[in-house]
Amino acid sequence: MDEIEELLQQIERELANGKRPIFGGGVTVDDEAIYAAIDGIRAAVPGAVREAKIILRDSEKRMEAESNRARDIIQKAEQRAEEILNEHVIVQKAREEAEMIRRQADAYVAKSRMDARNELVNLLETTDDALAKSLKLVRQTLNSLK
Repeated sequence: MDEIEELLQQIERELANGKRPIFGGGVTVDDEAIYAAIDGIRAAVPGAVREAKIILRDSEKRMEAESNRARDIIQKAEQRAEEILNEHVIVQKAREEAEMIRRQADAYVAKSRMDARNELVNLLETTDDALAKSLKLVRQTLNSLK
């Protein structure tokens, strides 16, 4: 994203340093410099998309790790319940405790997934905003050159 910002600043400098013609409006700029900056922006945008994909992959890995952790918690709860199955009162208590742990694990997984999803949504919205701003600036620059 820094690269895109630098290229947009280059376009702004080129426009600011452009020479005004004696007659008419607008400015005369080095079109090769403007086109080079636009090409650079086009090349940099896929980088932002790649960054978003990396963030998505990291979030998915985190969700998978949290799901595995929750499964381990559930498995340990079930193992503990099996060990206590000797007496009726103990059996009842073990079932209640296992169910409570299972609900806690399910709640933990749901919260982890929601947190990861919200983080991903925020990151994608930020990327979307940055790309929209870049596109707007490119269009404004292009329109001012016409």
